[in-house]
Amino acid sequence: MLKKILLAVLVVVLLFLGYVAMQPGHYQLSREIKINASADKIFPYLNNSKLMQTWGPWHDMDPTVEMTMSGPSEGVGACTSWTSKGRMGVGKATITESAPNDHVTTLIEYTTPKMVQTSSMTLRVDGNGTIATWTVQGEKNFISKIMCTFVSMDKMVGPMFEKGLSNLKSQVEKN
Repeated sequence: MLKKILLAVLVVVLLFLGYVAMQPGHYQLSREIKINASADKIFPYLNNSKLMQTWGPWHDMDPTVEMTMSGPSEGVGACTSWTSKGRMGVGKATITESAPNDHVTTLIEYTTPKMVQTSSMTLRVDGNGTIATWTVQGEKNFISKIMCTFVSMDKMVGPMFEKGLSNLKSQVEKN
């Protein structure tokens, strides 16, 4: 009887691992908000490391995070590194592409936990305002696939993006 139970457990585990292995390896999630301002008023907040800190949700998410900037203060090569004993881990974000009043692309490299992703902020004119869209994408390793079987990445990260975009909207519209 014990052998049958162990065999059944083994089959369930193997089926689960097979299911996980078949999950997509790529992820992408995105949020957007309409800001009552022109793209040229919003763009500096996306392209400048210091201005990013005024609206980014990182300090709300993890008050222990310590951030340092290096390279140029804005545009391609601007880099923000962080260290945290909390939720943010250790890593750096480097702007790799910057098109004025259109988009900023950033390579995000986490040392702890080990992960690489690309983040982009795009601006699109919409009537009297601008739609700001924040997107992140990357690849999931097997451990990430297991985790995402139980926890929705969209539900975990989406609210952080919403908070950041709301902060960005408030910051830009008050200036």
